[in-house]
Amino acid sequence: MTLHTEFSRLGKEVNQVAACWRALEISVAEDRPAGVGLAAADHLAEVVLDGTGEIEAATRATQSPVSAESLYTTASSLLKLRRRVDGHCRSHHAVSGLLRAVHGREQEWRGWAKSFHAGVDHCAAALSSAEDVMVRCWREAVELAEFKGYGATR
Repeated sequence: MTLHTEFSRLGKEVNQVAACWRALEISVAEDRPAGVGLAAADHLAEVVLDGTGEIEAATRATQSPVSAESLYTTASSLLKLRRRVDGHCRSHHAVSGLLRAVHGREQEWRGWAKSFHAGVDHCAAALSSAEDVMVRCWREAVELAEFKGYGATR
């Protein structure tokens, strides 16, 4: 593979993460039950909406030509998004807090919580695929730098 090929593939993977994230935004903001809200649901909505900037930065970076800056921006954004997903949405603390909040509530809230967790799982899977391609991009970039370091070109 070449760096340009892997970077193109990374753009497709980041677009998939963005699509999953948009679906999660809809779930957390628009699909939540009407009426009295839950503090846990409000917190999750804030976490997801704040993460939108990270996915937008990665998307913009992968739409530009491959460079050290575009690789860095994409990797940094994906890392921040991973920390957000794992720390605020999938951690034991986050999951148990949401389960406690919806326990004893109407079926709508329990269904919403289940849908939210399914959306987070989809985002995490898409993010893992993007991270795998990101690592391949870095490998290609380092190989290219090593190759050029010996005065050769590819």
